[in-house]
Amino acid sequence: MSSKAETQEFNVYIQRGPIDRKKRQLVITSDFIQFEDNNGFDLFTVFQKEDICEYRYGINWISGYQFTIGREYVIFVRNSSDQVMKISFKSLYGRRKKEYHRLSNNILNTLWDYFFSPITNQLYDEFKKSADITIGRATLTSSGIFVAENGLVKTEKKMIPWENMEIRSYQTYFAVFSTINPAKINAAFSYLNDWNTLVLHSIVKHILNKRKE
Repeated sequence: MSSKAETQEFNVYIQRGPIDRKKRQLVITSDFIQFEDNNGFDLFTVFQKEDICEYRYGINWISGYQFTIGREYVIFVRNSSDQVMKISFKSLYGRRKKEYHRLSNNILNTLWDYFFSPITNQLYDEFKKSADITIGRATLTSSGIFVAENGLVKTEKKMIPWENMEIRSYQTYFAVFSTINPAKINAAFSYLNDWNTLVLHSIVKHILNKRKE
């Protein structure tokens, strides 16, 4: 859960795709994020570090008539005022795919180092002091994880105790489950659809590793 952030500026121009070819400036420093995501008078959206609270990210696949023709890299950042900044760029027919994959990783690594590693460490410090912490759909307590799941009629909560918990990590999501009844007592968290999944994954993995020591 450590951070490698340095006091330097990440500054890049992003072209969203073949239709929106405007080069939009993205600046990430240890104090703020600034992205040229508008077309009107106020071009830039700025989030200060103290207001940044959640993010999610991944790839949306772009379908053609009979097959997939490209991918859209998307990164969403949300602040404490519930404003969402969307950073996105598309690769069609494999063009610039390697370049955009590298760009996405660089942005995500910078966001982690400057903002979300410190958030992760702060939440874990609260957990160590016996406080319950909530990350997205999950609430971590001294006894285990409570996960809110939307049912057909109402939202239900699953509880998985730490002593019976295991995790599995995949490219687009991670899952927690009970070793006693893994088929029924489990939950999955998507990096694209669930806020702060990497924060949750890092803390849960760290807690389980500490319990094994």
